[in-house]
Amino acid sequence: MKVVLGGTFEFLHVGHRALLDKAFEMGDEITIGITADGFKKGVKKGFEERKRAVEEYVKRFEKNFKIVKIHDIFGPTLEEDFDVIVVSPESKKNAEIINKEREKKNMKRMEIVSIPLFFAEDLMPISSRRIRAGEIDEEGKRLKKMVVHIGSENPSKIRAVKMIFEKIFNFEIEYVPHGVDSGVPPQPFGEETIKGAINRAKKIMNGADYSVGIEAGLFYEESIGDYLDRAYCAVLDKYGRLTIGHSGGFSYPPEVIKMVKEGMEVGEAMERISGIEEIKKKMGAIGYLSKGIINRDEFNSHAVLMAMIPRIRGDLYLN
Repeated sequence: MKVVLGGTFEFLHVGHRALLDKAFEMGDEITIGITADGFKKGVKKGFEERKRAVEEYVKRFEKNFKIVKIHDIFGPTLEEDFDVIVVSPESKKNAEIINKEREKKNMKRMEIVSIPLFFAEDLMPISSRRIRAGEIDEEGKRLKKMVVHIGSENPSKIRAVKMIFEKIFNFEIEYVPHGVDSGVPPQPFGEETIKGAINRAKKIMNGADYSVGIEAGLFYEESIGDYLDRAYCAVLDKYGRLTIGHSGGFSYPPEVIKMVKEGMEVGEAMERISGIEEIKKKMGAIGYLSKGIINRDEFNSHAVLMAMIPRIRGDLYLN
């Protein structure tokens, strides 16, 4: 079977090695395209150096292979007959473009085989660009301090983010709180809550690895005829991926809902009910209503964790 693959191969990181491994597992004759110097901006290693590294790695397979210099996404695929093209998830679209061009030339379609996406320990994809910048090594280990911006100066929300991020990550993290306008009413209802969390995350991303927005609001549940309080969390990474999660929900005493309907914020209503000033910066309404079984930090942290689930298991969500 004739297999083709291509790439820059500036660093033989775990993703590149998996790409080569799959090609040699499937093929009897393997053609490896390596981009010419200048093809991709920022690449510091020259073609010959990259070629030598690939040759050194693949010689273990003891199969026929050749390395060709490529100047575009097509390489030799529009002139030679191949059965399979092995790609990363990011380059799958290029493979589809190549197949369309092959069809125009009455050439057979190649089977497209995609390897999984590989993630660094900061839960963002491994890439040569990140290795070149010194953020991670070729195995995905984080080398630089990670910066997390939090879209609030509320101590409870800050603690909630720290609580979850420090359970997930085992390296240095700098947390930077930002007072920011959520862009929604002080007492949000329904989808305003989700919008507020997203707005907070987007407005404070500048220079961060991750930005986190948390917004609590009231959701009317028609099936039970009552309002439930839920906290939503939006987590944005520097590559633009946004993930959302929310906490559990709980109902308020009727007197609180009555005051809210008259224009008061939940926090102010709960201060009157409980007699605790700035309750939302302390145990929160949930702490008071649950008699301390769960406090606001834990309540918000559930939303943060739920927003991080698609990142913790990125292999299932992005592959």
